Amino acid sequence: MDLWSYYHGDVHTFEYQKRKEKVMIMNIKGGTHLDLNDRIKIQSEIEKGTILKDIAVLVAADERTVSKEVKKRRIMTRNNRVFIMNNKMNTCKKTTRFPYVCNGCDKRKKCNDPYFFDYRAKEAQGNYEKILKETRQGIDMDPATLNKVDTILKDGLTKGQSITHIYEANKDDIPCSVNTLYRHIDNGTSAAIKIDLRRAVKFKPRKKKKKRSKRNLAMYEGRNLEDFIKHITANFANTFIIELDTVEDPTNGAEKTLLTIHMTMTHFMIIRLLEHKSKEEVSKQFIWLRDILGDTLYQKVFSTGLTDRGGEFFDIESYEGICADGSRLCKLFFCDSYASYQKGAIEENHTILRYILPKKTYFTDLDQDKCDLIASHINSYYRKSIDNTPIDLVMAIFSKEMTDKLNIKKIDPKDVDLTPSLIK
Repeated sequence: MDLWSYYHGDVHTFEYQKRKEKVMIMNIKGGTHLDLNDRIKIQSEIEKGTILKDIAVLVAADERTVSKEVKKRRIMTRNNRVFIMNNKMNTCKKTTRFPYVCNGCDKRKKCNDPYFFDYRAKEAQGNYEKILKETRQGIDMDPATLNKVDTILKDGLTKGQSITHIYEANKDDIPCSVNTLYRHIDNGTSAAIKIDLRRAVKFKPRKKKKKRSKRNLAMYEGRNLEDFIKHITANFANTFIIELDTVEDPTNGAEKTLLTIHMTMTHFMIIRLLEHKSKEEVSKQFIWLRDILGDTLYQKVFSTGLTDRGGEFFDIESYEGICADGSRLCKLFFCDSYASYQKGAIEENHTILRYILPKKTYFTDLDQDKCDLIASHINSYYRKSIDNTPIDLVMAIFSKEMTDKLNIKKIDPKDVDLTPSLIK
């Protein structure tokens, strides 16, 4: 079953039941917070008139969680059609029980209730992030207590005592934990500063964990390496294999990142610049490629894709290209976990890319024109394994028009430059 059907299909399907079981487990053990994608689904399903228990299953959350989410983050606006008397309240059952909002209501234009209530996913996410931030900062002490704690801290630090020793010696006068004392110093809410601590100034800041995308394991069904091998075996004559990956600078995907697309048969590489490493940025590139190449050529070139399980490739639909009749132009498969060597051809081609962009090189000054220039030189580099250059093979198999649309040019063999000076 495809991802769209997984989320939007018949509620009686086997996949739906599996997701329902997952919700029951999460209700016992506790799950993750709702994210923007979950809130978009909630808004969309409310507008369709979906009942609460089905929405809860779609976002893998408890029914009470969904109900509280909508009621807590709904936005109230005045109904300008009616004159509002003091203390006049809404009488519509839609706003007094689930869904608590007017989203998708077909009686809205004729409604005589004084207020409208709307659930908007983006505003709800912004409200959630604001509250989360506010709850994780601030001082839970009145000014007098804070001043007293500061005096104790400064006195102890002046004598060369550690924070732990100061806390143990003054337990009755310090109404917080040792960790909280350190946080007050780090946040600048204490009169004591970090340089007053003997050892803390030597420590490097802790690395923040990467934000991981939610992984829906059902998306891998029928898309594993074993399925990939079966697919290319059955369709060998009409299959061009594409390997996908991303190349990061030292910011680990927080800033500009390169999306590399490698045609294994010709060694031809397309390089697209992403503003940051994310599913949304990668999706934009495949939508653009389909648009400029047209469905026929896109289907031929990208018929079979293989990539790792990075979250940036989770939007399968953008790669596979859904047609008006629901069919798909291409098929995307995933390597096994922690087995990027299974797409070794693109990893080998990255070696050449790193001649121009050595590791620890920042991509700040890169733009798409420079990426196209890099791709032009790499694709004009003679490969012994194919006894040709990648760009010559692509123009012979497809057309020069295709490389022109991708803004990748053939470079004279004597002018090929695979050094950092190419983009300086």
